[in-house]
Amino acid sequence: MSRFLQKVRLPAIAGTLALAFAASLSILPAHAGGEAPPGGYPSWQDVENAKQSEAGKAAEVTQITNLLGGLQERGEELGTAAVSSAAEYAVAETALQAAGARLDELTAQTTRATAELAQHRKDIGALAAQSYKTGGTNMGFFVALDAVQTNSIQGLNIVQIVSDKTATLVSKASAAERVSQALAGQEKAARAERERLSGEARNKLDAAKSAQEATARQIKEQQDHGQELTAQLASLKGTTAAVEGEFRQGQAALAAYESAQEAKRAAAAEQARQQAEAAAEAAALAAARKPVNPAPVAPVAPPPAAPAPVPSPTPAPPPAVVVPSIPGGAVNDPAGAKSYASGRLSAYGWGQDQFQCLAQLWTKESNWLTTATNPYSGAYGIPQALPPGKLGSAGSDWLTSYRTQVDWGLAYISDRYKSPCGAWSHSVANNWY
Repeated sequence: MSRFLQKVRLPAIAGTLALAFAASLSILPAHAGGEAPPGGYPSWQDVENAKQSEAGKAAEVTQITNLLGGLQERGEELGTAAVSSAAEYAVAETALQAAGARLDELTAQTTRATAELAQHRKDIGALAAQSYKTGGTNMGFFVALDAVQTNSIQGLNIVQIVSDKTATLVSKASAAERVSQALAGQEKAARAERERLSGEARNKLDAAKSAQEATARQIKEQQDHGQELTAQLASLKGTTAAVEGEFRQGQAALAAYESAQEAKRAAAAEQARQQAEAAAEAAALAAARKPVNPAPVAPVAPPPAAPAPVPSPTPAPPPAVVVPSIPGGAVNDPAGAKSYASGRLSAYGWGQDQFQCLAQLWTKESNWLTTATNPYSGAYGIPQALPPGKLGSAGSDWLTSYRTQVDWGLAYISDRYKSPCGAWSHSVANNWY
């Protein structure tokens, strides 16, 4: 038996399966002999009937195996959809927050511009009033006062104003009014955009919640039917439910490893392609800027101008990590996750000397964030499981629990690389694990 089969088993489930198998040998479930349960699941009577012939037994084994595979596949699909939906909600929420910040800034700018305009109008009015009281004959004051009273500063002809001081005030007021009106227009547009993004974010949040609820329902269905199906399979094959459960977990782990390797290789290839494209664009830009030497018109051609230096291509950054705010109480607690993982090492026969490798590995992969999502490959969680739904084998709260994610990740490392340092060495050499 592999170390994975020894370590990754879920004791509670394995025990339940064993009890279900034992019960099947003595007392059949209440629905035995009746119609098959909804959804195409076989009854225990179907299992007993299938034992009457090798062909019937083989067909029933195939049917149950396909049903178990379908439950798992559907769970993984819904899990991936839940992660994707949460990431879309995070993008919408980020855009909404940015729009809100922009609106707040425009509102503040508009308020300041309006106050400045009001002050200029007040100063013009005071100057005109003072001129009137002192018997001034400068008509510019009265033109300015009329402009203030009729709110037509913008259309005021400065040539009409004789007083330099008045002209300066009116010019400032006119500029302030233009700024105020422009900012008011931008503020109105920003407010409308924020409302649109707010509605979009609400829709994305509803979709994320629905996707998460669908995942939870599927996990429950897997638990409800998976245990009985596994016990039925064991009865047909003459093994035990615990053995069949462990075998399926091992197969699931192998499939997770192969999926992860394929997807991460593809992500690395995409990153290399983008890096090559960036280098080619930089080289083309440098070549376009290089001056062309004119044809010589004398026996000795003038020295060519020094070509512009070719910029070194900037290495493509590692794949970004999106951190969606999944509704439902996701815990992004890197310190807590590290502490929990450190305490779990001994369960796999590892010493604390392995923790440094694990810390470096998962810092590189996810920064120990429960909701880390890689946009290149779609890997999710602290250990960056691919597809994300694979994490469901360790617990129904895999979307939000760093403990469940750590348990799955340690079992994955144990089975594939034997130790965290083995996984870290592979990651350093290949940029994935």
